[in-house]
Amino acid sequence: MNNRMSGRNDKMSRNRLHSRFLSKQLLVILVTLGLIGCTAHKTQTANDDPLESINRPMHEFNMAGDRLLVKPLAQIYDAALPGPVKTGVRNVFNNLREPATILNDILQGKPDMAARDTARFLINTTIGILGLLDIAEALDMPRRTEDFGQTLAVWGVPSGPYVVLPLLGPSTVRDMFGIAVRLSYTDPLNALDSPDREYALFTRLLSTRAGLLPADAVLEAQPDQYLFIREAWLQRRNHLIHDGQNASDDPENAEEGLIEDLLEE
Repeated sequence: MNNRMSGRNDKMSRNRLHSRFLSKQLLVILVTLGLIGCTAHKTQTANDDPLESINRPMHEFNMAGDRLLVKPLAQIYDAALPGPVKTGVRNVFNNLREPATILNDILQGKPDMAARDTARFLINTTIGILGLLDIAEALDMPRRTEDFGQTLAVWGVPSGPYVVLPLLGPSTVRDMFGIAVRLSYTDPLNALDSPDREYALFTRLLSTRAGLLPADAVLEAQPDQYLFIREAWLQRRNHLIHDGQNASDDPENAEEGLIEDLLEE
């Protein structure tokens, strides 16, 4: 028995070390891409999308992977589960993101928002049964999202060019550093051991993609999907960074608004 317990502990330790190694490798890759992006931004300031020649093939790669694998699985997930179950799963994952939002509230110098989001997290974690029910929403405490990319923007770090990352999708040079921090440090799923972590990540992916299914018809109607997603994503990030203060209510932007709202998930 001691040998089995020792073997299990050794396996858990190797899994943790492997996860940390991958996180560090990803951080190195993102930093390298960031340096490339900064160089491109300095040398091609006349172009709003200086990395477009790289971004478009990456966009097509991501879209192909979605069509062949992710979307079909998300459709099965969407059809198999009742609406309340899907809502509960989405609520749980949203609730797990609240501590990162609270941390970034503090880093951005927003103590009132930090207190409000802490109250929201405590209410949903306790009364809402670990976030399964969004009780705070009914108490007029809607969900907010803050991440380290937004924090860098508040600190005055320029966005740099738009970048499409493999598998991860739309970003900017600034937001790549935010993604690295999230994946390495503030994603609560990192605390799980393998294979539970992989199961949770896969379920979160299906939940998120199932939530995006209503936007597919809008996206497919666009003559240039890359351009549409780029503009919608950049507008959404600007909306989040400024806490919605410069958001447009123009009804002509309703389709873009749908994509933007879904991109927040």
